[in-house]
Amino acid sequence: MGRKALRALVVSGALVAGVGLVGVSAASAMPVDPGYSSGGSGAGVSYPADQSVFKSATVDGLRVRTGPGTDRAILGLIYEGQPVQVITSAYDDTGQVWDEVMLQTASAGGLPGGYIGWVTEEYLY
Repeated sequence: MGRKALRALVVSGALVAGVGLVGVSAASAMPVDPGYSSGGSGAGVSYPADQSVFKSATVDGLRVRTGPGTDRAILGLIYEGQPVQVITSAYDDTGQVWDEVMLQTASAGGLPGGYIGWVTEEYLY
């Protein structure tokens, strides 16, 4: 069995068992960017197509979720260096910033290139 296949199998097993690979971060005390909306509405800033923002994951096993917040379902994982395009950003109810992203390449965590989901901005650069 190849290394990537083994890694995907281990990650899948961890997800099935309910064990995460990256701990949930606490809401960070960061300055408010005027482009972001505060409050519990989840509203955020969208980036026009001609001003695409590309970032990469800084950790292995970053959870991709159905929406902004740790209470949202986990869809899969991305790994350090995985490129993503930021579509929009939003605060969750705790004030943590989340980015809606589109994967630029397939992830070893089971997600295809072009997939869209939410990740905490803390682990993107």
